[in-house]
Amino acid sequence: MPMEIKSVDEFLEKMKYAQKIIVVRRMPKYIKIKARTKRRLYTIKLQDEKLAEKILNQAKVEVVEY
Repeated sequence: MPMEIKSVDEFLEKMKYAQKIIVVRRMPKYIKIKARTKRRLYTIKLQDEKLAEKILNQAKVEVVEY
C-alpha cells in the first residue's frame, strides 16, 4: 500500500533508500513524485515546481517520468 508523506524532509530521508524515483504527474497545480523502496512506495505532492526539481536533482537513482 502506498504511503503519502506530507513533509519534504521526511520524503528526502526515505528517498535515500529508494531503488527508483518516478515522477507520475506534472499537473498545473502540483507535481506527484513516488519513491520505491524495498518495502514500501512513498508518494509526495508538491505545489512548488522549483522544490520538486531540487528534490529530483538530489536523487541518486534512476528517475522515470510519465
